Amino acid sequence: MKLEKGCISGWEFLFSVFCFMQGTMLRSGFIISVTRNDSWAMAFTGLLLALPIVGIYAALLYSFPGKSLIEIDDIIFGPVLGKAVSILYLFFFLSLCALNTRDLGDFVVGYMMPETPIAAINLLFLLVCVYAIYKNMKTLLRLSIVFCILAVGAIVFNFILILKDVQVDFLKPFFRLPPMKYVQGTVSVTAVPMGEVLAFIMLAPMLKKSQKAGKPLLFGLTSSAVFMAVVILRDIITLGPLVSVVSLASFESVRYVSLAGVLTRMESLYAVVLIILFLFKVSILLYAFVLGLSELLNLKSYLPLTLLSASLVFFYSLFVFESVMENMNWGASTAPFFSLTFEFLLPAVSLLVACLRKVNSVSEVKS
Repeated sequence: MKLEKGCISGWEFLFSVFCFMQGTMLRSGFIISVTRNDSWAMAFTGLLLALPIVGIYAALLYSFPGKSLIEIDDIIFGPVLGKAVSILYLFFFLSLCALNTRDLGDFVVGYMMPETPIAAINLLFLLVCVYAIYKNMKTLLRLSIVFCILAVGAIVFNFILILKDVQVDFLKPFFRLPPMKYVQGTVSVTAVPMGEVLAFIMLAPMLKKSQKAGKPLLFGLTSSAVFMAVVILRDIITLGPLVSVVSLASFESVRYVSLAGVLTRMESLYAVVLIILFLFKVSILLYAFVLGLSELLNLKSYLPLTLLSASLVFFYSLFVFESVMENMNWGASTAPFFSLTFEFLLPAVSLLVACLRKVNSVSEVKS
């Protein structure tokens, strides 16, 4: 089975980007550890810094309509160097998939099933992702609309229920940290949640109008940034000083919900929504890796590689971090430099080389 081209709409692509981004809500802890009660603003500054990066993605998709990232590399750099660049992208997708799988496993073990080995959790969830890919990614992308409604509904409902417990004074003092803290927070948000939409270049050929991929990508990212700011804002005004102490602020704030002793333990329902969003994100990343690997190896179908790729992700996820705190420290310090190498540097070089060589899909066909 090859990639199905022209099978999803721009709206479905937009909602898919939104759901993909919401899968990072569990990873907001490393941002809060840097910029504390001003972290909500980092969603907007991070978006501003991410706009040029998304512009690069849009330019590549416009110049090479109907092409995936692997095919674009071959056209720009040639069959040898292009494959070397593609291997770097595949390593990035594999790493992101393992990191997010580990995040999901740590969450379930730490907050829901503490006696269960993380290996069993990761294996179960990866099998779900493999099943989704085998059944058809087109169906999963179309379900993103339902997942968006669930995510937005859960946050809005929770926000209403905790209004009686919030303290707006927790937002003060405003912007009193050293400027470098805000620079670090901005770059972290740009690199870790937002730049990861690079994976959608692999899915862009599925759009009915692949040249218009830039617009749903931009709107999906913008709406995600607004939603992220709302979630972090809720966490700050609910938890106050504790927001920079707990590892999963977005989940801890839900535990405050208690309405007349009837509506309690709402975090269980919220946890289900988070798991669905994480599974959606991991499925996208795994699919991007599997599809890219099949194109690199020039295979007719990506399905035989799916289970093997999931096995690689499984073992990678078990050894990538020793603890949640190591994960958070890596996210606040090393992750931006690691991620931006693949999210910004490589695509920028690709676009520059394409412009200098005056290469695009039209010139490829003529040659």
